[in-house]
Amino acid sequence: MTQDRRDFLTRLGLGAVALGGSAIVTPLGAEELDHMSEALAGQATWNMSWTEELQKVPYKAVFDSTQLADGAALDLAADIWGGFKEVYGTDSSSRMVIVMRQLGQVMGFNDAMWEKYGIGEERKVNDPLTKQPAKRNPWAKVMAGEPAWAIASKLETLHARGAIFLVCNRASMNFATSTAERMKLDVETVKNDIRNNLVPGAILMPTGVFALVRAQNAGCAYMKGS
Repeated sequence: MTQDRRDFLTRLGLGAVALGGSAIVTPLGAEELDHMSEALAGQATWNMSWTEELQKVPYKAVFDSTQLADGAALDLAADIWGGFKEVYGTDSSSRMVIVMRQLGQVMGFNDAMWEKYGIGEERKVNDPLTKQPAKRNPWAKVMAGEPAWAIASKLETLHARGAIFLVCNRASMNFATSTAERMKLDVETVKNDIRNNLVPGAILMPTGVFALVRAQNAGCAYMKGS
């Protein structure tokens, strides 16, 4: 990676403060910038329609979810969205974006992936109903008997309100590779499985850092999700 390229990406990250919000992720190191540069090379293939959706509303925030941490980013997004609705009387004037990256990216995988690849056991996540390693994505769907606060922060509830879910492709493919090695499966088969089994509304982005910067470029305030 050339020095000019690194300088450009550094300016891109710093410029997001002025363009999109009051906070920004920690400045990137050389290795992270190299990874981001590689990912951006294939940007033409990525679905960026979500940025157009953000331009339609005056109030928006992006939540940086690097850990599962009992779905803290989802709880925070639901709570802040509730505040906007209380003040402005509608959801239509605001939009929440949740970036699932690093160890938080599996939140964007559907129930089939959680069961098939033993994500609950691998990530030490118990199902709140069975108290056993989760064989479903416990943040994805509303289950009977759950309290109102839990329902409000479910992915399907937030999706119905217009939330945007962005999943780090790099972290997802790293997970696929390690899972294939652990279960002695074909790597490309697992990668394709992951790509085609995200929760409804989720969109893969080259990296989580790219998604965070781009969301702030589009006007989102930055919120640390966990």
